[in-house]
Parts: sequence; structure tokens; C-alpha cells
Amino acid sequence: GKTVTGLRMPRMRPVEMKDVLAAGYQYDSSINPTYLPGRYNNFNLPRNKYLQEGVLRFPVSVTPNCRIPLFWLSFKNFPYKIFKLLAVQTLKKDGYLSLYFHPWEFTDISHINIPNFTKKHSGKVLLDRLNQLITDLKQEADFCSMHSFLNEQ
Repeated sequence: GKTVTGLRMPRMRPVEMKDVLAAGYQYDSSINPTYLPGRYNNFNLPRNKYLQEGVLRFPVSVTPNCRIPLFWLSFKNFPYKIFKLLAVQTLKKDGYLSLYFHPWEFTDISHINIPNFTKKHSGKVLLDRLNQLITDLKQEADFCSMHSFLNEQ
């Protein structure tokens, strides 16, 4: 019963803002403003939300200065305390965090033939880890939907 107001392209693929507007979206979150060899080279893009061709671009969070991506792979592979420290530092600098996770990660994927770094901490282990992050970050900020956050700004 909710209207979808934003877009994040699969695999953070580039998307034309005119197409995002034509589809009726208010924002696009398909930007990872970091460098990942073979995937992204977006150091030239802003780390924080910005307007482009009439669409609000809302990049996923990366740390200030070094632009370490705070995405599903770092959450799964960094020691929890390191990820939490980076998330809190980014939250304090930017005033918000924009994190995303894939639903398939919360099932047991240990038996699937994919690289170990992608299936580490899957299933219940990942769910417990995410619940801990939510508990810890509730001491630092409020959680809300992207729609609510953007309407409050």
C-alpha cells in the first residue's frame, strides 16, 4: 500500500536521470561514491545527497576522507567493531547513514558456489549481526524510511 518513491539500480549500474524522472521517482540511490577495482570509480561524485537534472541523488554511505564503502561486503567482512566505528564516524560527520543489504544474504548461502567473501556471515549470523548494529546505532540516531527522511529535510 506504499508508493515507491526511489530507485537503486541492481549492481549500482548507471542510470539516466531523465529515465528516473520519467518513471516517477523522486530520488536515485544508485551511486557508490568510492573506488572498487573493476566495479566503481566514483571518487569524483559527492559523498552526500545532491540534485542532478531534477533528481535527488542519494549515494550510499562511505566514510569521510578515505571513502571506505559502508555496504554489505564491508559489513560482512570487516570485524564488527571496525564497521561500527566507521559507521558512527560517518553518521556524526554526515548526519545520516544510508546502508543497504540484500534479502538473499539473510538465508544460509554457505553451500552455494560463490566466493567466500560474499557468503561469509550469511543467514542467522548476519541477521544477528544486523540486529546488533541496529541496537548499537539506536544510541546514536533514529531509524526511518528513506521517504520519511527526505520529507523531513
